[in-house]
Amino acid sequence: MKTLSQIKIFFLSIAILFFITSSSTSSTYSNQTNLDYIKISCNLTLYKDLCYISLSPYASTIDSNPRKLAVTALNITLYAAKSAAKFVKNVSHGGGLTHLEAAAVADCVEEIGDSVSELQDSIRELGSINYKDSAKFEMVLSDVETWVSAALTDDDTCMDGFGRAKTVVKDLVRRHVVKVARMTSNALALINMYASTQEKLP
Repeated sequence: MKTLSQIKIFFLSIAILFFITSSSTSSTYSNQTNLDYIKISCNLTLYKDLCYISLSPYASTIDSNPRKLAVTALNITLYAAKSAAKFVKNVSHGGGLTHLEAAAVADCVEEIGDSVSELQDSIRELGSINYKDSAKFEMVLSDVETWVSAALTDDDTCMDGFGRAKTVVKDLVRRHVVKVARMTSNALALINMYASTQEKLP
């Protein structure tokens, strides 16, 4: 015959198991909901696959929040821009460049540097968002959209300096810069989506 203590332990174990199972199911459902939110949001961008692949690892952080989505998109774009800037700078010091390539790479280093600064400004400005002041909200979002648009222009300008010539150096630089430009484009689309959420508030 089971003692009272054994019975208590049995029911306590059942309760703990139920709690763990419920928590796990809830957590899985929540994460799937966050992933669905990212996928739906990325459908508004030009480069949907890149958007989803780059943002899905941060699903739990984003938590189906449009502001967090925009900030995360900007942060991963900034990281990619810094990486591209470092790569292009290394190319400029590598030697063996033609006069045209050296000039184009030097311009590209400057353009990507400007892009990094503009993305940093955008992230910092988003941190000052005030939902209660609609005028301030619109002003901040307008500034952010302007900076991110400028960053996208800088990415495009970087490649313009190489002209139409097909070279190994151009292809190497393009591979990095195009990815940054696409991520910047996606970030801008998600920022625009975030801006539209304010219009829906009472």
